[in-house]
Amino acid sequence: MEALLKYFNQRLKNVFFLNKGLLDEALEIRIRINSPLLIKTLKKDLFLDRSTLITKRDIDEILGSLTKNSIHAYEDEIKKGYLTLEGGHRVGLGGDCIYDRDILKGFKNISSLNIRIAREFLGCSDKVLRYLIGPDKEIYNTLLVGPPLSGKTTLIRDIARNMSNGFKSPPFDGCDVTLIDERGEISAVYNGIPQMNIGIRTDVLSFCKKSDGFFMSIRSLSPRLVICDELGSAQDFEIIQYALKSGVKIIATAHGFGIEDIKRNIYLKNIIDNNFFDRALILGKGPLRLKEVFDFQSKKVISNDMG
Repeated sequence: MEALLKYFNQRLKNVFFLNKGLLDEALEIRIRINSPLLIKTLKKDLFLDRSTLITKRDIDEILGSLTKNSIHAYEDEIKKGYLTLEGGHRVGLGGDCIYDRDILKGFKNISSLNIRIAREFLGCSDKVLRYLIGPDKEIYNTLLVGPPLSGKTTLIRDIARNMSNGFKSPPFDGCDVTLIDERGEISAVYNGIPQMNIGIRTDVLSFCKKSDGFFMSIRSLSPRLVICDELGSAQDFEIIQYALKSGVKIIATAHGFGIEDIKRNIYLKNIIDNNFFDRALILGKGPLRLKEVFDFQSKKVISNDMG
């Protein structure tokens, strides 16, 4: 948190210092013009000081700090709608969008910032490893399903680390992993260096489209396992089918509250109905709470006592 506070002017730093204990629980810091600072935790939203409202000058000064007073040097990131900070933190942008022939070129009059705080919980996937590995050490093609703030990114990051390094229970020696980190959130790459522990056998394709990443990695990186985030687009059926025909295993996330919920997405429904995945880990509301494990082959819940 000390590293993040350096981006704020003294007026807003004073507000944080009066509420310093809350920052340890923060998942997001919301900064909106004419609104007070908002801290989002897993349990609640907290306005730090309702009498101190964010001004346009506050936003401009924070942006100056984030971009080292050279906003044009960050145009490529800004046109994606965010900035990435050292440590893997990400700053989402709100304001007037600038288009050129239907292509988003960037922002002007930025009026809100959302600092998403990257957190790493080593070992948080240990309890699910037995559902990812079969009796002959084969890897189950697995979907990790959960709603917002359920910990999908945190969990799949630690799964990548474990699958790459290997583990003792159940015994698994580790394997070559390609992490297709389309939004840069899993590995939290900053200046080409992953800020998170993703394992010693993991190759990262950051900010890479899944459609490109699957084909490139299978042809040139020879992974045993590909890990990626957020399935649900029109191209996903083709790239997953290609990977499975190539003998590559897949662990991926999907946004939703359960199997029936994600099947409302026609592309995910097509993937599930074609039996591309063996299992699904369903996360509930709350921090890394595994609600149930669903087996697609038997079409049964094989565990629902995870707490």
